Amino acid sequence: MKFSVCLECIFENYEFCDRIKLAKECGADAIELWDPSVYDSKKIAKIAQENSLPVAACGLKESWAYRLNSPYEIVEKNIQESIPFGKDMGCSTFIGLSGELECKADSQKSLLIENLKRIAEICEREEVVIVIEPLNSLYDHKGYYLDSSYIGFEIVKAVNSPSIKVLYDCYHMQIMEGNLVNNVTNNIGFIGHFHSAGVPGRHELHKGETNYPFVLNAIEESGYNKFFGFEYWPTYDDKKSLIDVLRYVRG
Repeated sequence: MKFSVCLECIFENYEFCDRIKLAKECGADAIELWDPSVYDSKKIAKIAQENSLPVAACGLKESWAYRLNSPYEIVEKNIQESIPFGKDMGCSTFIGLSGELECKADSQKSLLIENLKRIAEICEREEVVIVIEPLNSLYDHKGYYLDSSYIGFEIVKAVNSPSIKVLYDCYHMQIMEGNLVNNVTNNIGFIGHFHSAGVPGRHELHKGETNYPFVLNAIEESGYNKFFGFEYWPTYDDKKSLIDVLRYVRG
């Protein structure tokens, strides 16, 4: 398994580009970031390349402002503007979000499917993947529509494109659903990226209730060969924390 670390959550007392070298020193296999439009993507690419760290994933430009349930013209424009940032960094996986829950429980499902079907044509042509992320609506993102991996998988099945997948966040889905191993292994073909953190608290993976080595073994056995991302906030020295997490997941 290859492990990536989200740089917004760790080494917060360092300049952003300095975090890349620190991630390498700790033993990470890749990095990822939330919004490529707020950084110098060419500079990130240069430093990442110097440290032999690929950019595993990044968010769409201003992904919280421009959700995937927005009017299609807005979604398309944002995708078109986001792709060059990723290409600067050699990143082909972009994280997108649903909107907020506004009325009936499935109010957005058809709109997300329609938008993603149309976006898929662009993504296939540009050879990029959009991963739509279910989040927990109990603690961190109250009011968020897509709080179920089951609905996420249904959306991806309906879109039926290799360029549209689910970002399966083990932290969020442990809170909402549990049953991580069965949900992941039964739907591994619809998953394009993973995130993780300890539950509860969103801290180190080894300081929570989830048996991550067991989950990771099941993911590997299912044939997944892309990146598994850490998106957690350390509770002690950042460098020691990341080293400890990597040691924990690698066994």
